Amino acid sequence: MLRNRLIVLGLFVLSLVAISFYGGPVTYGAFFLSLLIPIASAIYALLVYYRFKIYQVIVSKNVIVGTPTNFYFTLQNEDAYSFSGVKVEFFSDFSYINDVEENYEYELTPHSGTKKETVLICKYRGEYEVGIKNVIVEDYLRLFRFKFKNRETLKAIVYPRLEILDSLSGVDSLVYSNESNRNPEELDVLVREYIPGDDIRNINWKVSAHLGKPYVRGRIGTQTQSIGIIMDSCRYYPDPEEFLPLENKILEVSIAITHYYLSKGISASIQTFEGAPKKYILQGVSSFEDFYSSMAEFSFRPDNTLANLFEGVRQSDVTSSNLIFLVVHEITGDILSLAEALGRNGKNTIIYHVTDTDIDVSEINVGMNTEYKRIGYEDRLKEVL
Repeated sequence: MLRNRLIVLGLFVLSLVAISFYGGPVTYGAFFLSLLIPIASAIYALLVYYRFKIYQVIVSKNVIVGTPTNFYFTLQNEDAYSFSGVKVEFFSDFSYINDVEENYEYELTPHSGTKKETVLICKYRGEYEVGIKNVIVEDYLRLFRFKFKNRETLKAIVYPRLEILDSLSGVDSLVYSNESNRNPEELDVLVREYIPGDDIRNINWKVSAHLGKPYVRGRIGTQTQSIGIIMDSCRYYPDPEEFLPLENKILEVSIAITHYYLSKGISASIQTFEGAPKKYILQGVSSFEDFYSSMAEFSFRPDNTLANLFEGVRQSDVTSSNLIFLVVHEITGDILSLAEALGRNGKNTIIYHVTDTDIDVSEINVGMNTEYKRIGYEDRLKEVL
């Protein structure tokens, strides 16, 4: 392209010199020709762009993270002149296209088109643009290259990935270790903080006096084993490049854990915050589909803070679960305090810290009955859980 521009510029300068020294119709003709060539080339490239048609289709209605989805696009020339030097660029931050060379140059004859069938793979859950992002048009003489944003981009609604776990290292035995043959009316020796509405007859006065606030004994018995998940739902960053990978992994972890225990006949409760405290109570695999759909449409928001989440948690009975997971992005004093309180109540707690920042695990001081694990945005759960 640079060489062609230099040639045209050289011809223009020579014709200008010839006019200055010699004049005549030939030199003036050469001058106007060297002047009109780049103008005509620029007009041609602009016409190609404005008349160029792109059609894109995602074949499947349900696009799932990491799952190849059939996708095709058509480049169409509906005019009576040829289109030369057309290239396309794809959105690549959150998705990628298989088996299509991005820098391939298309030549479209009059009233013709080219169709490419391939697969689209999305990296993160959410709604974002996929497919062709930009159109690059060059003229025949390679003097000009115009790059334009595709006027009719394609949006995909992407569902989170369900990773089927074969096991959860170190935590399986925690659920099954609970006693299951007690009298339903027997009071548990374990205690939890008093919640308004609790029967005051169940207050453990000795423990309450020792800790300085009321604690009650919980009733147990032949109850269904269950796990509890407390899920961070705050939007920490303004840019999709930052918040999409984080939110995708938080959902992926919560969904995988829920499915794992439901498939083993263990009920699950998921507590989060979405403008207001929200709790999902699931029993059996049959209840998972509705929960998965809810998570696919779940909204992370800046005001879904950990403070709001824990306020809702304090108003519910989280100690009714045999095992509790905290799926969070930040390790705060409130999180460690909650884990410590659960530990004092004899509850085993797992903190899953979803972050792409390297963490010195030795600096994370968790209390008794609490385990800490860091999970990166690109980690496969089968390898880290």
